[in-house]
Amino acid sequence: MNTGVLADLLPTVVLVLVGFLGMELVTYVVHRFVMHGPLERLHVSHHRNAAAEFAKKSFEPNDAFPLAFSAVVLVAMWAGFNLPGMQWLVPLFVGVTVYGVVYTVIHDGVIHGRVRWMNRFANRGASDSRKGIAESLSLAHRAHHRTNAEPYGMLFPQLTMRRAASVDEPQRELVTRGASAR
Repeated sequence: MNTGVLADLLPTVVLVLVGFLGMELVTYVVHRFVMHGPLERLHVSHHRNAAAEFAKKSFEPNDAFPLAFSAVVLVAMWAGFNLPGMQWLVPLFVGVTVYGVVYTVIHDGVIHGRVRWMNRFANRGASDSRKGIAESLSLAHRAHHRTNAEPYGMLFPQLTMRRAASVDEPQRELVTRGASAR
């Protein structure tokens, strides 16, 4: 591959990364200020049903949030493919979509076991470092469910767990140590 092709791909790769990493910030802000704010009546179904048996898990009001995110992605992709000058939206929202897939695998599959095969994959056959990361994310998420406080983000809980006073020191240490095992 020549350097001209790589140089042409660089803006696309940067936009995909910006979309992916930017979604963690969007997730944090929406979770903290919308899901635990004016639309908490929808999100409370997730906190209430999180411990339910796998067989009892079904659509819950909280599932309206990923549907809303999906609608935004569809509109942005339509604009990126159909409106002049908006092509940059396509790689940006490819990054957003990849984030959504990773979020679903980790949150719904690994942490909450809503997708049976994902839960089995996380517990068997994973390397120790991947199990450490999965355990770290799971502990952070359980801390959030228990306290209704930090962390509100999903993939980088150690960024806010370090300063979260609502999580006891041993759990915060385990979350931080597991996340740094990457």
